[in-house]
Amino acid sequence: MDTNVVTNNAILSFDANSINIAPTNFKMPFRAAQGNISDANGNLLMVSNGCWIADATLDTMQNGGGLNPNPFTSTWCDNVSGIPYAHASVFLPFPGDSSKYVLFHQTGTDNVNLKSSYLYYSVIDMNLNGGLGGVIAGQKNLVALQAGLNPGLAVCKHANGRDWWIVAFKDSSDIVYKFLLSQTGVSAPVQQVLGVPPTVYLLGQMHFSPDGKKWLILL
Repeated sequence: MDTNVVTNNAILSFDANSINIAPTNFKMPFRAAQGNISDANGNLLMVSNGCWIADATLDTMQNGGGLNPNPFTSTWCDNVSGIPYAHASVFLPFPGDSSKYVLFHQTGTDNVNLKSSYLYYSVIDMNLNGGLGGVIAGQKNLVALQAGLNPGLAVCKHANGRDWWIVAFKDSSDIVYKFLLSQTGVSAPVQQVLGVPPTVYLLGQMHFSPDGKKWLILL
């Protein structure tokens, strides 16, 4: 992805048979980070560029501003841009509560290496603001992990069909951090050593296999 390109001019919708690109007046710009989620009928609920969250009106969600508090974030967000990390904003349904969602979001340390230093999460309640949703007071920018990470997250549904695994790759290492999102919230990270040669600032993206039993690191 070209992180020098910023766009905010269209919504792409598709099904098994067609793709539709609709121009829109969307005030949120994107550089690389982009997360969104829809309801069961395909209606857009919310979207984020790592700086703030927009609701279905495509404007700022209630309490949805000021994500990823960090000088690095300010550098990108104050310039009306977005976080320059692909796969760094992920929305997930909250297990056991159909009205809530969790946004996992990364930010970095410097503009030279573009390494990630923080993994945050914020909890959204769709019952707020007349059904448009809002970030719950006191549940925004909660720190899941402060560590040197490679940009990008991978997620996979738990074998129980309800919970979620979230995986982040440690920078310059063969270690991954695993988090579980369950009905009780976000667990503390558990480390797993992959046993592959460490790579300095590995640029890639993890993806789970279709059966959810393995993940792949794409370079």
